[in-house]
Amino acid sequence: MKFYQKSIEETLNELNAGHEGLTSKMAAKRLINDGPNQIKVRGEPLWKKIIEPFANVMIGVLVMAGVISIWQKELIDAIIIFAIIMISAVIAWFQQWSTERILRSLKKRENELVEVYRDGNVSTVESENLVRGDVIILHEGQKVPADARIIESDNLHVDESMLTGESLSVRKVAHEIKGRKEIYEQINMLFGGSFVVSGAGVAIVTAVGNNTEFGLLAKLAGQSETKSPVQEKVDKLIKWVVIVVLAMAVLAFVLELTRGVELVEALRFILAFSVSAVPESLPIAIMVVLVLGMRRMAAKKALVRNMRAIENIGLVTTIATDKTGTLTRNELRVQETWSPRFNPNAFALQISFTLNVSKGKAGDPLDTALILYMGQRKIGVPQENIRAKSIRTLPFDYIYAMSGNVWQFGKKFEVYLKGAPEKILDRCKISDREQKLAEQKLHEFAREGFRVVAFAKFDTSQEIEKFSQVPNRELEFLGFVAIADELRPRVVAAIHEAADAGIRVRMITGDHAETAYHIASKIDIANDPAQIYDSRKLLSLKATSLAKVVGAAHVYSRVIPEAKHKILTELNKTDITAMTGDGVNDVPALTQAHIGVAMGAGAAIAKDASDIVLLDNNFRSIVIAVREGRIIISNIRRMLVYLIATNAGEVLITLGALLVGLPLPFVAVQILWINLATDTFMVIPLGLEPGESDIMKHPPTRPDAPILSKFMISRIVITATTMTIITLSIYTLFLNMHSQAEARSVAFLVLIIIQWVNAFVMRGEAVFYKLFKIKNQPFFVALLVTMILQITIMFTPAREILHAVEIHPDSVWACAIAALAMTTVVEVHKWIGRRWKLT
Repeated sequence: MKFYQKSIEETLNELNAGHEGLTSKMAAKRLINDGPNQIKVRGEPLWKKIIEPFANVMIGVLVMAGVISIWQKELIDAIIIFAIIMISAVIAWFQQWSTERILRSLKKRENELVEVYRDGNVSTVESENLVRGDVIILHEGQKVPADARIIESDNLHVDESMLTGESLSVRKVAHEIKGRKEIYEQINMLFGGSFVVSGAGVAIVTAVGNNTEFGLLAKLAGQSETKSPVQEKVDKLIKWVVIVVLAMAVLAFVLELTRGVELVEALRFILAFSVSAVPESLPIAIMVVLVLGMRRMAAKKALVRNMRAIENIGLVTTIATDKTGTLTRNELRVQETWSPRFNPNAFALQISFTLNVSKGKAGDPLDTALILYMGQRKIGVPQENIRAKSIRTLPFDYIYAMSGNVWQFGKKFEVYLKGAPEKILDRCKISDREQKLAEQKLHEFAREGFRVVAFAKFDTSQEIEKFSQVPNRELEFLGFVAIADELRPRVVAAIHEAADAGIRVRMITGDHAETAYHIASKIDIANDPAQIYDSRKLLSLKATSLAKVVGAAHVYSRVIPEAKHKILTELNKTDITAMTGDGVNDVPALTQAHIGVAMGAGAAIAKDASDIVLLDNNFRSIVIAVREGRIIISNIRRMLVYLIATNAGEVLITLGALLVGLPLPFVAVQILWINLATDTFMVIPLGLEPGESDIMKHPPTRPDAPILSKFMISRIVITATTMTIITLSIYTLFLNMHSQAEARSVAFLVLIIIQWVNAFVMRGEAVFYKLFKIKNQPFFVALLVTMILQITIMFTPAREILHAVEIHPDSVWACAIAALAMTTVVEVHKWIGRRWKLT
């Protein structure tokens, strides 16, 4: 029999557990036997990871060059070529290992905490430490951590779309089911990966990790890798580079043969030339930069859940943000109370019956504030006794905009409600005088910027199970409570920074319009009451009016989930939007936005639907994430410009020498060394720059913009041309003054120095001497290492390995002039960019 076919007692007996769960000792033993509650998808086997760095065309080309060297009895050249292959492989392995390690550490941050019975008490454990037989407690918005048989269900509804494809939630029960049932019919079971959308429940874990239904699917599906938009753009660019390089290689090969170079030597040189000219390691380097960027953003409290979000967050033009908990601290405090018929203490006693308190903890920040207020009044939380019994909690319902508790006093039931003032007042039986007085007090509180909560109650002879049973115009109005929430520090500065970056911040709140305006005006989101729109009118608007209203509003008040989704749909037509949310009802809007941003303290279903999770729930972290996203994409463009410019320079130098009738300025192993000493070592550090100081002073780029702008393409052309002219000029000069071997050695050194200079000036668009003040330790370490290696090669007997010879002291001046000329050309181009604001 399956667990869904068994009674609760049969399930407990089979799992050797009780209603109070397991002991810590039993749980620890089962964790050792069954392993952690983690789904391990089918990844690449170790042997495939080992051979992956060798399984590409460019490595194959290098192997051919090495084989030709052996055939030609050029053993030193062959050793160098194969050594370069191994160095490249080691670097690739290290990059892959680092990437996987960082991704694993980021994944651990998403590990959910679960309430579980251990040793007869309720404890909180990480979901990966759950074992079979654990009795878990689930609440609205929580992600189901493992497969489990339901023991208790309190109006429990679960979203199982990830397993069944069915978008409607499923109502769950605790009784056994007869006969064979499919997954979507097993209504007394919970499945790992699904979400509680409403209600609460208690369940006993029946399967963990890969033994869950979701785990079995994951094992079959394996691991899929999705590329970010920038990676796709770079891959497309590299394909074009490969085509151009192949055409140039064929041309160079023909020119070599025409010049009388031996076939084998020409072939070996062209193979090395092709490998050096194609930035085949760039996709791996970009992956490393993206992953390191994700780690840096996580350290700044923005946990990126997919690489696609890194690029999109930098393109955002509108941030639609919740007020409570994002712009404010979500540390609510009661400021004032008002009741038309009770004194403050009597009103506080009435309020106490609306509280949701479980195991001494308040259900939400509002209840926490009310408990604190009652403590100041020396009034405690109501306790159940023979006369009074709490029999049902009515969770907050966005349609009715209220929550409540049902109490039984003997044979009579009393329902205590709290919620939006308009909704509560509409259902209350009060005189016109009281209605007018209440509305005046409501507006008075709202103008002060307070969030206002209304309270009411009614008597009934039968138990109430849902809000549709609450009568109209029969409630007894109890009064208002005015709540205030402190603004987060530096939120105004963050909003100003967003505005400077061309990003419009819009506030979405459930508060009254006057309350919303009071807050929005304090943080410079709105400066006119006309910029506040009451979203209750939104659902009835026609398309043309909707577009006009949504576009003009700075603040949307009295927002319900349906309105929030409609606002996002409309904003998406004209903007790249980031939307914040923290609850079950925010999920449609989070998935609708280009970038869904969930709060770290929010519901698991909201975090799962998001692209970025703010670990500190702070609006400022969104702006920081935008900045980091822009820096990462800017650095990737920087890497591209540097690599393509240097590689194009090498190609043009070779072709230029052949076209004007000069001997080749480099031999094959020198070309490979240049590629290793400049491209391989310098490209990733260049992608770790801290970013331009004015990166948030420019509007975002268009989503469909090419990866490289026309200005940056012109930088590539100018840099490569300058590199070619300088190197060939010095090579020609030394050919006329010294031997070919010495001229070749000087050209070899000059080209490397030029590429170092190019790497340094590419670090930013500021004047070059200011770049010394910008910290990037990996860059300076990489530069120092390559300089030490180059000095060792050039000025010790080791130079013979790369066919270099001792060079004339005049070469010092040549190197200095080359470095100065390269710096001057790039600095002039950067000045033009700053002068005319080109990027």
